[in-house]
Amino acid sequence: MKIGSMRHRVTIEQRPDPQTQNSVGEVTTTWTTLATVWAAIEPQTGGEGIEQAAVVAQVTHSVRIRRRTDVTPDMRLVEGSRTLEILSVLDANKPGEMRLQCREVVG
Repeated sequence: MKIGSMRHRVTIEQRPDPQTQNSVGEVTTTWTTLATVWAAIEPQTGGEGIEQAAVVAQVTHSVRIRRRTDVTPDMRLVEGSRTLEILSVLDANKPGEMRLQCREVVG
């Protein structure tokens, strides 16, 4: 594992369960912090990504972090003002690492 390439500090956030409703009945989501970790964030070009047609067009970043057992596609990553939705969690084929396929949330 090349630790030097993991130079981005990201917060892994999860949704609380159950979600709450506001006074007009709308579901509101308040994300909570699971962990803050070092990561390597790699932008993806049009030809890169998972080979499943439904996901390839959505993947904007591949993120490598140290292996964890508690990260799921229902979570997101926050780095500064950027938010990355986790679309899938993959084995990075390297001991001690995992790869997260993500989509940057704009707006």
